[in-house]
Amino acid sequence: MPRQKTITDDEILAVARTLFLQVGAKASTRTLAKLAGISEAVIFQRFGTKENLFFAAMVPPAAQLETIFAVQIGEERVETNLQSICVQIVAYFREVMPIFLSSIAHPSFDLPTFLQRHPLPAMQISDRLCAYLNAEADLGRIRPGSAETMAAILISHLHHLALSETIGSHHSISSERAIVDAITLLCRGAIP
Repeated sequence: MPRQKTITDDEILAVARTLFLQVGAKASTRTLAKLAGISEAVIFQRFGTKENLFFAAMVPPAAQLETIFAVQIGEERVETNLQSICVQIVAYFREVMPIFLSSIAHPSFDLPTFLQRHPLPAMQISDRLCAYLNAEADLGRIRPGSAETMAAILISHLHHLALSETIGSHHSISSERAIVDAITLLCRGAIP
């Protein structure tokens, strides 16, 4: 009769993710086994290779799109809604950025293979942001035809903020202030 698992794969992956985020892909399976309270053999029985373990552990969390886009179209000011959405997006990007940076730094990382396994959350978020902005345009609350450009600019800006925070570069203004300023410029324009 086979022995019952004392630790789940998800528990191993959680320990591995923490270790890989701290040390990088060079983290040893011996260290992981010790931290998880299992033998190295268990790791290889369940995941085959260290590379398989790494990429299984470094899956970006799903974007909680309903939470991010919890605004009502046509209600509140568009700027207020965008600020709420963008604060949620940058919070998500802060969570994903360390995982994604560690993944792309792995010598075996291949973007097409990664995209086959995991749709990039930024694409899903961008699509939802465009849908929100197009709905507001349909109501005459923003200029028609501007949704895709606005979404692209905002997503790029939010990526930049999360990346800058992750790598430790400093801004002269806070991220929330940078979000408000970007939205104000997009909605009102820079030329008086």
